[in-house]
Amino acid sequence: MPLRYGLVENHLTSDPGDYMAIVQDNETFTEEQIVERMISRGSTVTKAEALGVLEEFGLALEDILKGGNNVNTKLFAIYPSISGVFASSTDSFDASRHAIRMNVSVGSRFNKTASSIQVQKVETVSPMPVLQKFTDLKNKTVNESFTPGQIASITGLLLKFNENDPQQGIFFISADNSETKVTNITKNKPSELLFFVPETLTSGNYYIEVRTILTARKSLAKGRLSVQLVPVG
Repeated sequence: MPLRYGLVENHLTSDPGDYMAIVQDNETFTEEQIVERMISRGSTVTKAEALGVLEEFGLALEDILKGGNNVNTKLFAIYPSISGVFASSTDSFDASRHAIRMNVSVGSRFNKTASSIQVQKVETVSPMPVLQKFTDLKNKTVNESFTPGQIASITGLLLKFNENDPQQGIFFISADNSETKVTNITKNKPSELLFFVPETLTSGNYYIEVRTILTARKSLAKGRLSVQLVPVG
């Protein structure tokens, strides 16, 4: 199946004729579905064996990363980094102001795969908010971290929402899928949102999602930033 994409107007450039590609609802495969694909190709490995090996592989990676090490395979690379601002050269890591991030990049094998992907242009369907950039205005970080209780910015497309509708708004979603809604909004425009991050979000990793009902539509549309964010002091 090809990578389907549609085009939407890009309001973040100075050229009013610019458009950008938005991938259109291609299927997402879970770990179990990947194992099913392995078996369907004639592998002699059973489903239980494959899932067991993947679990041991994951445990080994966790052990390596907990030691502060990097991982570099043909499939992906993982390397930890530290985000947040240090006051001086004598300052030290403080969990209330700094955070450790796990950065993931595509390995050599999948980089080669990219050139083999077929693409197909389709009509853009089910328009949704497009979150392109999250900026922590206190620490000046982009798509990386946020400061609880401080102001932040989201820029993108179709971001404006009805603040009087409890379904709509900006939501921080934690690893266990619990949600925290932003209540203090200072700017609510189609191309930019300004708001204060809830003070309770002091630890963990979060996705940020914008939910809105677009003009001339009745159903709720959701858009999510593609990277996770971590709190820093």
